Formats: sequence, C-alpha cells, structure tokens
Amino acid sequence: MGVQQNILGTRQDTFMVTLMVEHPHKNGQYLDYGIWDTRTGGEIDSEEHLYHPGAMKEPYSLGGRVNPGNIIMSRNFRVGRDLQAQSIPGGIQTLIDAAGRSRVIITMFTMDRYKNVHTPAIVWRGTLKRVTLPEHNSESTSDPGMLEIECSIDAPPTATG
Repeated sequence: MGVQQNILGTRQDTFMVTLMVEHPHKNGQYLDYGIWDTRTGGEIDSEEHLYHPGAMKEPYSLGGRVNPGNIIMSRNFRVGRDLQAQSIPGGIQTLIDAAGRSRVIITMFTMDRYKNVHTPAIVWRGTLKRVTLPEHNSESTSDPGMLEIECSIDAPPTATG
C-alpha cells in the first residue's frame, strides 16, 4: 500500500508566492512582479464583543468585525529584474511610485516536494503600503540585499482555482 498524497504535510519552503501591482499611472493595468522569497502576515483576526446579560448570567460573544493583518514580503534584490526590469515598465521606480495608492494581488500556491503546484491558490487583495530598498553596509559581504514591501489587506483571502 503506497503513501496517500493527501496525508503528507508540507514545509515553509513549499509555497510559491507571487505579486501583481496596479500600474500607478495606468489604472486597471497590473504589472507582474513575479515570485517572492518570504511572506509573513495576512492572518485573519477578528474583534470580539462580549455581552453581559442581566441577573449576572454568563456573558456570551456577539462576534465582531474581521480584521486581516498586513502582509510583508521580501526577496533578494536583483539588478536585471528589479532595477532595470525589462519585463516591468519603469522597474523599481514604478514600484516606488505605487506605494500608498496602487492595488495589489498576492497569490500563494501550495507545492509538493516534487515542485508540482496545487490549487486552489490563496489570494489576498489590498494596497501597496510600503517599499523598502536593500540596506547598505560596506562592512558586510555575506548578507543578501533584500527588497521588502508591505501591503494592507482589505478582506480575508479567497481560495480560487
């Protein structure tokens, strides 16, 4: 009897996370910023309101608003891809111009140990909030220069595909 595929777990490195950013000067046109190395956040949290009835009865929850957390993503800065970016009009300048105004679509695909992509994908939508360029340190020769972005998220993600 073989191992059933549906009982295998996964690791943090078996996901593919991609980013699409609305062009800041051409509404509705999205630019593909490709695959990112890390993604944190995007958690689904909610407010809670406890109601305390009369006669000292036990309180009960009325529930509350859903508040998705911001997503932070990063990847190693590459000159040909991020600075000059033939595939992205304007390269890094377009991403900088998009901060605070452009819509984003973040998609996370699950992959198996054989690098096969599985659906449904998890999709978050929001606004590009922050772009952080790589840090500089003339004494460091071993740390990668990382490009980091932060996105505010509108609503819980959807599973699509």
